[in-house]
Amino acid sequence: LPDRPECQCESDFMRHPPHQCSAGNVDHARDRSMHQVNVPEYVDFLRYMCPSGMSQGGVTGGLIPPTGSDPESCPRPIFGIWDDHDFGWNNGNRRMPNKHTYKTLYLDAIGENPQSPRRSFSRGIQWNYTLNAGSDGKEIDLLLLDERWYRDTLPCERRRDWCISLLATGNSNESGYAWCEDFLISDGVTGTGSCCSKDEKLAAWCAQPTSSSHSLWYAACDPTSKEFGTVPLAMDRANTTLQARQEWMWDNEEEYWPWLIDDSPFCDMIGMQQRKWLAQHLASSTSPLTIIASGSVVVGSCYKNSQVHLLHTLANVTSGCVLVLTGDYHYGDLKVIMPGSDQPYATNLQSQKLAKPVYQLTSSGLTNSTAKHQDRDCVGSFVEDLLGLRPLGKCSYTSKPNFGMVEVDWERGVVRLQLRDEVKGDISVGDDGKGQKLSFYLDTCMPV
Repeated sequence: LPDRPECQCESDFMRHPPHQCSAGNVDHARDRSMHQVNVPEYVDFLRYMCPSGMSQGGVTGGLIPPTGSDPESCPRPIFGIWDDHDFGWNNGNRRMPNKHTYKTLYLDAIGENPQSPRRSFSRGIQWNYTLNAGSDGKEIDLLLLDERWYRDTLPCERRRDWCISLLATGNSNESGYAWCEDFLISDGVTGTGSCCSKDEKLAAWCAQPTSSSHSLWYAACDPTSKEFGTVPLAMDRANTTLQARQEWMWDNEEEYWPWLIDDSPFCDMIGMQQRKWLAQHLASSTSPLTIIASGSVVVGSCYKNSQVHLLHTLANVTSGCVLVLTGDYHYGDLKVIMPGSDQPYATNLQSQKLAKPVYQLTSSGLTNSTAKHQDRDCVGSFVEDLLGLRPLGKCSYTSKPNFGMVEVDWERGVVRLQLRDEVKGDISVGDDGKGQKLSFYLDTCMPV
């Protein structure tokens, strides 16, 4: 906002005085939220989706939109889940000091009921809905995943080399220097770096010849297993003895810290509480289609164990087909993770253990300011699909403003996934010239 110049954070803010930028500013976030829900175009959108919940003056009460999940107010329902910028911290995680306040701001902005359990202080904002309930075989389960509230810091190995090189310069004005100090040296609380070391420690233990016969092997070492991550674990400082966490370990905190304060035994994106909630809903579902609304992509390199386990949970626990709707990356594309040992990603994702495909539709961003990869060369860049997940080609994506659309043809038993451009709503043409669309059968979950 123009009246908050101190919150306009440029990427090089550490290089010049005052060497800081206001982040996590609740007042600023509240102003932005109030501004967004009163933008005329957004009010028009709400009026279309929720005609009975709107007043002539715009948003009901001037600030809080109608309850989007209430069919009486919104016959065309609105469901929302956040990611990092809604959470108040770019690439943020569970360390966010004001996350309870930001939760309230976000849920107010999407019109969540004031009495909703999603507002509880003891949980994230994950939730589930069933669309077409009672329609005899045409139900769609919608699960909203909160991938910020419980998220661990980045695994140490993901940024260690870069940070060591940066810190070696000794130039505290260098962009990223302060971040690397926090990441590797001291987080200001524990006396150690904030990076997550659990994946590396587990990998070292799992590599020991005797570990494969241990009773905790599947809970600690096999991310494709249903047991993985379900048992709070603790390891001694020598990384030789792994045990289920016990109360008596608090009498020897120095030996078992920080395992005692983390429920999840690996570097996690969704946390043990949410992971159990997700598995229970998937196991009890009888819907032919489950849609996972996820702020972050399912397949990536930063939280490998967490993402592989999530992928196998989605593919192997529920009986119906699975589609992930996501954004975050500032471009739009379609991906499919197919089962089979002959896939190019079999080693990385252990696809030979997948029971069925998992589809992912990424739509980001809707405006020119958020579609950041226009005119970028694909090959050798962040946007190139090196794993082989894009069926339309490794550089088939759209860098222009876009939105996603899912059509379910119950008569033909087909689900159509599409990216559409923000101007006329036509199917987006990728930067490689291909139309961004894909379909799969509901009875087999295989691509058309």
